[in-house]
Amino acid sequence: MELLRGISRVMAAVTALLLMYGITYTMEGMTTRLPETALDELAFRTLWMLPWLLLFCSGLEDLGKTTGQAWAFWAGLAIGIALLCYLEHYTTDRVFTKFAMPLAAIVGGSLPHFIHRIRVLYILCSFAAGIAGLVVCYFMLLSGGSFATKFIALLIIAFVISSIATAALMAGTLRGTTPKQS
Repeated sequence: MELLRGISRVMAAVTALLLMYGITYTMEGMTTRLPETALDELAFRTLWMLPWLLLFCSGLEDLGKTTGQAWAFWAGLAIGIALLCYLEHYTTDRVFTKFAMPLAAIVGGSLPHFIHRIRVLYILCSFAAGIAGLVVCYFMLLSGGSFATKFIALLIIAFVISSIATAALMAGTLRGTTPKQS
């Protein structure tokens, strides 16, 4: 169960990150921009990516527990930083944001791994991803299934399936661990 939950969490997070960067790339074509400082830009970009990195890190934690290898979590973090740096490289953000945001977001996403009291954030992100998947599915059905490209369609479908599966597997895990009353 943990293996499936870990895979679905990582898949939901990666597809969501790709969709979020798709939105970012699309908005960069706008000619009118609001002025913002470097710290505002960093804070906004980090908060924009943080929920998905919490989900990503929770999936990595599940995969690490399943394999019994601590290096699985650390290797996943390295891959996450590399992915964020790669995607951030193609934005028009300031250089400060390009380097600081991936590190800040990964640190924020992995905090519940180190501070066990706030591990409930991993559970909340799983359910939030499921709700986001249902919302995207609803709007996908409203649009009649018309997408800009086949890749975007595949990405959206993968996000919907993996995020709903994440919430369902999390609910199944919580239901299975509740104490039985006599």
